[in-house]
Amino acid sequence: MTSVTMAANEDLAGLIAVMSARLRRLEDIEQIQALHRSYVRYLADRRWDDMLELFTDDVVVDLGHDGVRRGREQVVELFGLIESRGNPHAGYVLSSPVIEVTADSATGVWTLHRHSCEFIEMGATVRVYGRWTEARYNCGYRRIGEEWQISRLQARVVLPDPQPVSGTDAAAEPQ
Repeated sequence: MTSVTMAANEDLAGLIAVMSARLRRLEDIEQIQALHRSYVRYLADRRWDDMLELFTDDVVVDLGHDGVRRGREQVVELFGLIESRGNPHAGYVLSSPVIEVTADSATGVWTLHRHSCEFIEMGATVRVYGRWTEARYNCGYRRIGEEWQISRLQARVVLPDPQPVSGTDAAAEPQ
């Protein structure tokens, strides 16, 4: 083999390595997006058992009003609390993901629009069309085997009436 052929082979091997890494990153981002879309679908459908499978065992969930929950057992309690409040009808639109992947962990910021048509007011269901909220999800993800799971999930309403953000937010905690 000539030195020119060897150099060409090395260049090709380097290009293949770079392209393989880029492909892996794009596949990871797509898997994380699919994971988070499943989370929102399960949320809208109140499929708590299916949603629970999307989380790591040591997940940290912070939805604001209900405090920080650590681990699947506490998240199950949170789902029970949410379910006990009733099941008002709402539609969800998830958009604008910004995902950063580093090896087997990732972070993501998402925008969620919730379009509500029913509300629980003083124990009664009230139907009002047109009300909406915009929330921001700040999330952490971890690769477990070949699958991505949610390791940290924080949601805060940003519009029309922002939820306060405290210094103990789950999003500030390490993965």
